[in-house]
Order: sequence, then structure tokens, then C-alpha cells
Amino acid sequence: MTIRCYFVFLLSTITVVNSIQIPFIQNITLVPRYLWNSTTVSNQTLHSCICLSLSSYVAFNWFSNNSCQLFHTFPITYRIQSTSNARLYFSKGIFPNTSQCCMPDINYLLDKLRNGTRTYRNVSTPRNLFIDNNGYLVTAELNPPKLDRFNAQDLSLIDKTNLSTYGSYLMTVVYANNAYFAGFISGPITVIDSQSLLVLNNIVSTELNNMRSIIFLNNAQTMIVSLVDKNATIFFNRSSPGSFNYTFAYKQRTNYTGVHGLVAVNNTYFYSTSYPDKTVYSYSAVANSTQWTETLVLNTSSVYNATGGTFVTIDECGRFWYSFEMPAVYIFDKSGILLGNLSVSNGQIMDTLITDNYIMYFSDRGNAPDQIIRIDPHIQC
Repeated sequence: MTIRCYFVFLLSTITVVNSIQIPFIQNITLVPRYLWNSTTVSNQTLHSCICLSLSSYVAFNWFSNNSCQLFHTFPITYRIQSTSNARLYFSKGIFPNTSQCCMPDINYLLDKLRNGTRTYRNVSTPRNLFIDNNGYLVTAELNPPKLDRFNAQDLSLIDKTNLSTYGSYLMTVVYANNAYFAGFISGPITVIDSQSLLVLNNIVSTELNNMRSIIFLNNAQTMIVSLVDKNATIFFNRSSPGSFNYTFAYKQRTNYTGVHGLVAVNNTYFYSTSYPDKTVYSYSAVANSTQWTETLVLNTSSVYNATGGTFVTIDECGRFWYSFEMPAVYIFDKSGILLGNLSVSNGQIMDTLITDNYIMYFSDRGNAPDQIIRIDPHIQC
């Protein structure tokens, strides 16, 4: 076995009949960030996929359903994704270059966004945004609490699910394992099937008090919740694989107030925002411990008259798009330097979602009426 610094993953090798050793990474797949030429074949054994790949492919993803995705060339912009029971094979024993940034010129990107096509949808008190496994745009309505789903292309309404019988003030809705996790301000976290919309479980804990955000790590084995007035993040463990039951594990205190938006990077690294301080902190796992190392990443004192730092989104160039409940979203580089801003509305932007080709969605409050905004800059990476 060998270590390759491109991915910082442990590589294994498999030997085929002609004594060629093919390196692979277990439980990992290569995912192009944008459209890229690849061939997917089904009903193939692993041996068949290896034989196919040896002809003219540099790599392939092997999936447990006996299918493989073969790449003639490595995508220029990609991500390495954790995928259970899958493997990433490097057929030629060569590895891709570092993933390149699609839109390195922020001024060009902002100009395209300012002149892009905008679509609006009235939504009462929208919170965070995400795209689910159905391809729907999903958000939480704060009060009265509702789970809203929209067509991601034209923002037409798919459905609204009233959750007022389960709690008050719906602060966040997130997605994991084909289910929505709806977090109320003081609990519970209600788990809802993403297809049938049936309630699967209610996660209850005395630790859930003034919740703001939820993320998952380790294939949803670990759930992390931010508590805005407790100066803490709390950690839950899933009771068993496939279960929707989570129990409180431990708490980590923060050295700042108003823990708000959480963003998962990988299983050992995530970001958190401070609402009153308008700062961003990173957390890296301490080996063989339940502790996380806290590091200040962004101090946004350069943004004046901001209400509070709600959610931050990191684009594929590593830039931070920070929402402050202001009409504009502010963009910072990895060093904390302000690169610019995108004026979106006359209201208060709560969250920013960035999808392929920089199609963006914004949850906008205080604009009479509240709304969701979609901007298509017509970029093809």
C-alpha cells in the first residue's frame, strides 16, 4: 500500500491476471463538479469493469450495484466524495491534478450574477436552503413552522408540510439518509421521510435549547447541533446503522457567543458562524478524542451595520459567501480579505445556496413579502 498526497487517503492495490497493479481507494468516488465526459455501464462484474478500463480509461468509480463510471480523462474540476461500498480505481496508475477553480475571477462572476436571470417565489420567513434527493429546493418556514419544497428550476411549489403539531419556531431543515431533519428552537428534531413525508421519529433531548443549525458527519453517524445562546455545539450519535434514532453524546463549549450556522467539510472538519460577532470559526477533530480544535477563520469587522452572521457558504474556489441579514451577501477569500458583495434584495438574506454553474438561491426575509430568489448567471464551466 502507498500514500498519495493528492487526496491524503490510503491507497490499496489490486493485481489482475497480467500482473498489473491497479491502485484504488475504498469507500470513495470521484465526482465531476460540472458536466464531464464519462461512460457508465451496468450489470458488470468488478473484473469486467477493470478489463474495460484498461483499454482507454484513466479511472473509474465502482459501485456495489455492479455498475461502474469510467473516465477517459480526469475532470478538471471535481470533488472526492465519501461513498459507502464504492471504490475509486486508477486504471493507468496515474492521478488527477488538483481540482481547478471554475470561476477564479470574482469580479467577472459577480457581473454575470448581477446580470443573470432572476426568479422569485414568495415564502414566509424562509431559513436555510438545500437541494434534496428528489431534486427539490427545500427550506424551513420559521413561524408557523412548515417544510416547503419547490421545483429547483422555476420555483413552483411542490408542497408545504405543516409541522406546528411537533414544535414551535422551525429553525432549520436538513437532509440525510433519505429523510428530512426538522429542528425546532427548543426541540424536538422531527425526522420525516423524504418520499412519503411520514414522520419517522422525534429526537428529544434536554440539551436542545435555542437550536439554530444541524449538520451530519461520518455517513450521518454523527449529528452536530448549534445552540445560539449556550456558547456550545452538541454532538449526537446514531443508535445503529440505518436508524433514525440519535442520542446525546457530548458537548463542546465555544470561545465565542451566538453559535449559529454550521457547514460540514468532511468527517473531521467543519465551520461555525457567530451571529453577534459576525465571525467564522473552523473545527478540526483531535485524534482519539471527542474534542475539536477551534480556530478563528474570518473576522468580518470590515462589514458595517450588519445585523448578524447567519450562514456561510463555501464555493468551489474556496471563497466564503457570508449572509448577515442584509440586502447583500459578502464574499471573502481564505485569508479573510473582502473580495466584494452581491446585492440581492431590499430585505435580509438569511442563507445562500450555490449549485452547478453558479446558479444561486437566496432566502430573503423582511422584504414584505419574504421570498426565495434564484439567480442563473448563464455560466458553463
